[in-house]
Amino acid sequence: MKKFFKFGCLGFIALIILGVIGAALSDGDEKTSTEPKSQEETKSDKPKEKKAEPKIAKIGETSTVADVGFTVQSVEETQEIDSGNDFIDNATTDGKFIIADVKIDNEKKEALTINSSFFKIKVNGAEYEPVTDGEVIMAMGDAGTDFFLQQINPGLSKSGKVVFEVPADVDLSKAILHCQTGAFGTETTEIKLSK
Repeated sequence: MKKFFKFGCLGFIALIILGVIGAALSDGDEKTSTEPKSQEETKSDKPKEKKAEPKIAKIGETSTVADVGFTVQSVEETQEIDSGNDFIDNATTDGKFIIADVKIDNEKKEALTINSSFFKIKVNGAEYEPVTDGEVIMAMGDAGTDFFLQQINPGLSKSGKVVFEVPADVDLSKAILHCQTGAFGTETTEIKLSK
């Protein structure tokens, strides 16, 4: 009796799982009909015209997404970040550092939390994350106000520098700064790192 009950329950659960999978794979919204489609329906089946590509902002121009404006105010390339302090070592790299001075405007109705990880540089199919190395952050000092979990209230803006370490042969004129408004990256915009 226990064996029958055990196999009966497992069989019932298997049927339910198969039913759920079958329902998920099939389109329940489709209706089969022998009636011909009206003219309105056939017109809507035609492919829609492609929308024009959104304009990508450049240095000094603001790019807005979801009521948040991103402006790259300046970009600097260097192999060494001078700390300006005798007690803190300069940061060096075999490649080069790209330092983007970014301004963020919050036009939302609620506070916005921003982080340096919300930025990436894309060039030639590669993506570069911001530097989080303590040596670089220390060398930047007060000049390197980064966006580590910075809160920006509605109607206000904050400026800061985001540092990227990239290979020496990266062409900055072909680089794009990818910006997002949150950790999930659902609201994004791009800014060319050229004038």
